[in-house]
Amino acid sequence: MQTEKFLRREEFDRLVAVAKDNREKCLLFMLAGVGLRVAEMCSVKVEHIDYARSYLHIPKSNAKGNKSRTVILLPEVVNALRTYLAGRTTGWLFPSIAGDHLGPRQIQYIIDAISKKAGISRRVHPHLLRHSFAVWAVEHGVSVYDLQQQLGHSSILTTATYLEAAPSHRRESFLRSGMLS
Repeated sequence: MQTEKFLRREEFDRLVAVAKDNREKCLLFMLAGVGLRVAEMCSVKVEHIDYARSYLHIPKSNAKGNKSRTVILLPEVVNALRTYLAGRTTGWLFPSIAGDHLGPRQIQYIIDAISKKAGISRRVHPHLLRHSFAVWAVEHGVSVYDLQQQLGHSSILTTATYLEAAPSHRRESFLRSGMLS
C-alpha cells in the first residue's frame, strides 16, 4: 500500500497536541494552515502580517519565481500567530539565536522531533504539510483557482494534481449541483 502524500487531519491534530510551545504550534499552522513553502515561511517578517484583513504578504524577494502574493490566514492561524507573537510587531517571524531567521534545515529538525513525539511513523516534512493543506482545501470545496493563488503556483495544472489526491470533492460538487433532483 502506498503511503498517502498528505497527512490526515487527525495526524495533524496529534502534531499540534504534542508541540512543546507556541512557536512550534505556530510553525505547524503556517505550513499546514496556510500552505507556505518552507523557504517562504522562514523569510516571513512580522510586518508582513495584516491582522485586520487576515492576510500575509509574501514579498517577491521571498517567493518562488520572484512573484509577490497575498495569502489568506484562517482564524486558527491568526490565533496561533497572536499567541506565539504575544504582542511582538517587528522582526523575523521565526528568529534564530544568531539574530537572523531559522532555516529550512532547522525547521525540519523541529518537525522531526514533533512527529516522533506524536508517534507518526512516516517522515513528516514541511512540503508534506503544504500538500496536506492543499488536499484539505480541495476536500472543503476551495476552488482550484483560489488554491492556485494561495500556493503561488504559476500553472493551474500544478494545482490540479491535488484534485486526484482528494476525489471526495467531486462527490460533494455533484451533490451540491442537484442535477437529478
